[in-house]
Amino acid sequence: MSAAAMPSSFKKRLVSQSNLLELGERLRKSGKKIVFTAGSWDLMHVGQTRYLEEAKKLGDILVVGVVADRAIAKVKGPNKPVLGEKIRAEVVGALRAVDFVTIVPEPSCAPSLGMLKPDVHVTVKEDWTSDWKDSVENRVVKSYGGKILVVDRQSTTISTSKILARAIGGGLSEVLKDFMQYRKDPLKE
Repeated sequence: MSAAAMPSSFKKRLVSQSNLLELGERLRKSGKKIVFTAGSWDLMHVGQTRYLEEAKKLGDILVVGVVADRAIAKVKGPNKPVLGEKIRAEVVGALRAVDFVTIVPEPSCAPSLGMLKPDVHVTVKEDWTSDWKDSVENRVVKSYGGKILVVDRQSTTISTSKILARAIGGGLSEVLKDFMQYRKDPLKE
């Protein structure tokens, strides 16, 4: 998707990684409490929108990191994400709870946290977040005096994987699983 195709209102909300430091400084000078969260945000669903609404309640400004395509593929395999990072970022940026969006280039959002220095870093309670106190993200947030909040999933019955399984169909998803391993690129506009 070209920059020209992006709505101008979204362009104002999309912040490059190189501008996170300046954004954080500007918001803190104006007395704003900054909240940050990050994720893949692939195939947005009600659980994700509820989660972002809850995160927004924790401060004045919500900055959301959208993990880059390559970083997601590194962690979740070549079939993820389904949608490209710019599309995912624009969808997240259209939500009323979200003030700014940045594309996070690595699986870890620690560098983004170090630049933005949000007052609160919010993450969702999952099996992989059980050791969050030992994480590099926690060390970064503690280093500048911020805090991490681990919140419950906002929908226990909906996930991107469940949406895909239902869309493809129960038995067919198993048949296509082997075929899908050969698809390397997410859908792009």
